[in-house]
Amino acid sequence: MLTIVRRFDLMTHENLDYIERLRTSGYRVTPQRLIVLDAICEIPGHASLSQIIERVAYLDPSIDKSTIYRALDVLCEVGLATETTIEPQGKVYSIAGARHHHLSCRSCGKILTIPDEELGDFQRRMLEKHGFRIQLEHLAFKGLCRQCLRAG
Repeated sequence: MLTIVRRFDLMTHENLDYIERLRTSGYRVTPQRLIVLDAICEIPGHASLSQIIERVAYLDPSIDKSTIYRALDVLCEVGLATETTIEPQGKVYSIAGARHHHLSCRSCGKILTIPDEELGDFQRRMLEKHGFRIQLEHLAFKGLCRQCLRAG
């Protein structure tokens, strides 16, 4: 069983100037892209590809899978959505907002959500030690949760 623990609320696309972001990035604002964005928003938590396809089919059955894939690529490229791989789900999507990352337990499947700030010391050390500024996107770290460590 998959358990996702949230430590803060994410933004919806209504908080973003998504039309302006698409246009300034050189993309047209199409109904299909907006429907895919709506679908991601309407799915609680992180949306799997199958959930997005199902929701888009409900909202507009004329949109095919290849259009959904292309829309997801564009939405991620312009920073309106994020894509990450969280086991065991695989690729998942969410509306861009407060940057966050995940701790995914390999044993029980629990997923903890952590804010980007918790990786700030790591980013600073890499910049100081290696002169390399890490641009963290949406990461998933695999390991064992507290309960599984105790049990194991």
